[in-house]
Amino acid sequence: MGRTPSKSDTTMDCQVNRYSLKSSTGMLALLFVAGAFTAAFAQEAWLYGSEIPCATAPVYGIPFNNCAVSNRRTFRIGSVQSWRLTFADSKSEFAIGLYRLVEAQGGAGMSPVPTNSGMIDWIRAAEALRSVASGGTGWALNGNYVTFQKSQRQCLAFVRNGPAPDGQQKWILGAAFCREAVAPIPASEAQFIVDAIKVRE
Repeated sequence: MGRTPSKSDTTMDCQVNRYSLKSSTGMLALLFVAGAFTAAFAQEAWLYGSEIPCATAPVYGIPFNNCAVSNRRTFRIGSVQSWRLTFADSKSEFAIGLYRLVEAQGGAGMSPVPTNSGMIDWIRAAEALRSVASGGTGWALNGNYVTFQKSQRQCLAFVRNGPAPDGQQKWILGAAFCREAVAPIPASEAQFIVDAIKVRE
């Protein structure tokens, strides 16, 4: 038997299935009806066990020094896979997580992450961002991104919902960045980071 899903795992799973699902019980019941209970229970966590060359990653625009792809997980909407891209040196660190619907089942697609406090919840729960977001304090919305602090570092994070021209959203990207600084990261620099990160369609 697998472990009981943690609160953060449940939050991430509910977002990928449909953001409106509020509990692991409701999520598992829905997966059972859809005939995917066994697969979801067997793959209850995002496992980034396969390293890949960063040049082949589906995200680009800033340098990475470690890139990995996860197992595929089966949900009501279909099969989802995640990529975790990270960078760290003595003064800064960042992590990017891309969650992509790789095999759709039905036409619902992924639910967009809301731009309210739900974005903070999503960032804190995302397994791909945990190396940077874990231990953060003072979380606050600041326009289209989130600010927080981590020890002696000032941090920002954001979520980008992928396009859905056919009504089926196929990916969600999250990023968290921290650097040693006394003052918060200026808005102009934050926007530069947000704009620099691109996703290959």
